Amino acid sequence: MTQSTDIREQALAYMRHQAAKSMGDLAVLMERTAAECARCLEGLSEEQSIFKYDEEWCIKEVLGHMLESGKGVNREIANLVEDNAPSREARMGLVSEAGRPIEELRQALADLWSVTGRLVASLPEGGKLDRTWQHPFFGPLNFKEWIAFQRLHAMDHVQQMEKVKAHPDYPKG
Repeated sequence: MTQSTDIREQALAYMRHQAAKSMGDLAVLMERTAAECARCLEGLSEEQSIFKYDEEWCIKEVLGHMLESGKGVNREIANLVEDNAPSREARMGLVSEAGRPIEELRQALADLWSVTGRLVASLPEGGKLDRTWQHPFFGPLNFKEWIAFQRLHAMDHVQQMEKVKAHPDYPKG
């Protein structure tokens, strides 16, 4: 097995484990994710948010990606639950929102997590788990697995931002 296959299988196992939980538990997971994202962004200055090194994204670019992809995933979760066809729009945006001030991005991410939490809390406990939407790396995921993916994706990017903040040349305030 390759490292990529191992990572994929571990992530799928995590998403399936979380997807076996109740909608209430998944809503709590989204709240916890929101809090962890907010903690990562506390006290971040504009200068710190645009710091880049090597090929890494700056924090603003990470946030732009998180916002675009999170909105898209929320839309597709709702489509799966409501028996709608997947949207034809770009599914995983990269950094289109990154030009906004850091305070706006921080608030936009908090708002996204609020919307995500309300969406998850509104979903039926016994929804159709046979309907899936294709993820480019993980394959077909049902709506509960996509909810768990939201957590996994966010935590991956929190780690990415923490790595940027740990760089020796990262501005100190």
